[in-house]
Amino acid sequence: MSGREIARAVGISHVNCNRSLQELSQHGLVKMRKTGRSILYSLNREHILVDEILLPLFLKEKRIFLSLTKTILSPLSGPKTISILLFGSQIDEKRARPDSDFDVLCVIHDETNLRKFKSEISRSEAQVERKFGNRLSLLIMKRNEFLRRRRKRDPLLLEIEEQNRLLFGKHFREIK
Repeated sequence: MSGREIARAVGISHVNCNRSLQELSQHGLVKMRKTGRSILYSLNREHILVDEILLPLFLKEKRIFLSLTKTILSPLSGPKTISILLFGSQIDEKRARPDSDFDVLCVIHDETNLRKFKSEISRSEAQVERKFGNRLSLLIMKRNEFLRRRRKRDPLLLEIEEQNRLLFGKHFREIK
């Protein structure tokens, strides 16, 4: 990626980003390659810090969402939900804090027994807090309610549609 692309992705000025990339390059963690008028940067996968610390850390970060999903779904006995979406501060870099709740929207089938579902998923809340150190803040909607609120352009659902991460099932716009 170019320095500008990296700066945009990380949310910092391209001047500060280029300065940091040049320093990382001097230490051997990043490779620089000139292509036309641009300089492209990539991780030096042969560097011990990249190979033994950064890449395994990136893999673990990917797996954390899979683990969160399994923890949420494990106590459910009936049909799994239609969709589980993570939204809010945990996926918004500007608002994220280590103690932020996991805001989760569960869209369930209309015929699901809501009382039973809430009882089962409450066990997930305790497990998530023990395992991740963050509270689970659940928003549970039956499919028809979700579709009605989406048609009426509910502000909360508009916000969730704008920024969410699919943990399980159908994407926001696929729910019909």
